[in-house]
Amino acid sequence: MRSNSDQSQLEGKSFFEQLEEELFNSADSNNKIKFKDEKSPYYFLPPLQDFLELLNLPHTQKQLLDLAESAFGIDSKIGRSSKFAIFGNGVGKQVISKLLGFYKNLPIPFDDVFTPKNLNKIDKSAKVGSNAVYWLSAVPFYKLSAPDGESDKELEPLFLFIEKRCQTEVRFLEYVREKIKNDKIDREDTAAIYKYISGFWKSETKVPEHAVHTLGNIIKYPEKLKKPSKEDTLSAIESYCFMNLDFYLEAITYFEIGVRYEYGNDPQNLKKEIGTITRSIYAFATNDSISTCFEALLIEYKKILTDLVGKIGFRDLARFIDINELENADLSESLDDRQYTQLKRWRNGKDIPSNERLAAFLDKLDEYANVDSGYVLKMAFRIALGVDKLVGKIISATAFDNCEPHEVEAIIKKVLSRVPIYYESNITDFLNAKNAD
Repeated sequence: MRSNSDQSQLEGKSFFEQLEEELFNSADSNNKIKFKDEKSPYYFLPPLQDFLELLNLPHTQKQLLDLAESAFGIDSKIGRSSKFAIFGNGVGKQVISKLLGFYKNLPIPFDDVFTPKNLNKIDKSAKVGSNAVYWLSAVPFYKLSAPDGESDKELEPLFLFIEKRCQTEVRFLEYVREKIKNDKIDREDTAAIYKYISGFWKSETKVPEHAVHTLGNIIKYPEKLKKPSKEDTLSAIESYCFMNLDFYLEAITYFEIGVRYEYGNDPQNLKKEIGTITRSIYAFATNDSISTCFEALLIEYKKILTDLVGKIGFRDLARFIDINELENADLSESLDDRQYTQLKRWRNGKDIPSNERLAAFLDKLDEYANVDSGYVLKMAFRIALGVDKLVGKIISATAFDNCEPHEVEAIIKKVLSRVPIYYESNITDFLNAKNAD
């Protein structure tokens, strides 16, 4: 991002004028310009791109460009190969001008998002290498996308959490960098740096102290990593899981708290009973007979439907799945059997439904129960599928020779089983803040 000397020169210019100037100045020796999709490896505030991918939403720069074209019905006039090159090997200034011209013509108030105040926050985030760069753009964009008269109040707790995480991480990284700059810490002394990091994690997260200490011991005694025992490996993986999942457990519970509060739940009931999503994650983590978080949520939803329309089983649910005549089945089977087989595969984490297919399935169930769940039910199931995807990613990322995938999965479930702790702590903080208003 821009330096301090550049800052004064850019003041007073519109967002697009500033962006164009920065991009043109970033051209390489071949006069090529490209957008960098940078991600920092900090677990405290994971990359926005990873978060969106887990929810099966557009998450790459090209996907977002394609989405903008589709959503607003405006052609960017940029060829397919050039689109890939913008976010790959780079393109010339003519293509960049065309891209910026396309975004300028969209009915989006960019200057309301990229205010001087917010640009300053984004610049600070970029300078310290924080993922807050993308979050600080995305949250205001989403708020502005709400239809007139609607404010998405149910998302306020989630947004407040994200904004606080952004501020906290940037402030901490600035603090550590200042210590290094003033020779208070040797940048090569990872053990000394981790002393500050460990204090930060203990004070700002719900990660258990033993998990923070485990990672500290690994940094302090790196020789252990050369030939780690199985116990050392599993301890390191546990520490990794606690830190990796902390953000997601916070975000999920804040989302659920906002939804439950805004859609008519008595505040006292919010404290007495955890929400459906939280309960589903906990069931998946503690019940060996449940294969996926998606299945756990489906079981919870089945109970809700039973209260609305009478007893309903998985086979009854399956009848609301659209089945292609040639899909995934022996054509000698009845349609009922093929639908049931498909639902069973979904429950086991196979043939994961697309967003469109999942929405069609849930809409039909809503129609049957004569209710309108809106986007909340769909998002709940996307979250469940996202948890399952995240579990798979962690298992793949921790594929070591001296431990088995089922052992890693057990560790992940141990961490996920703490989701009620997150919910109960966050609902208390949320209601206390409401009472103080």
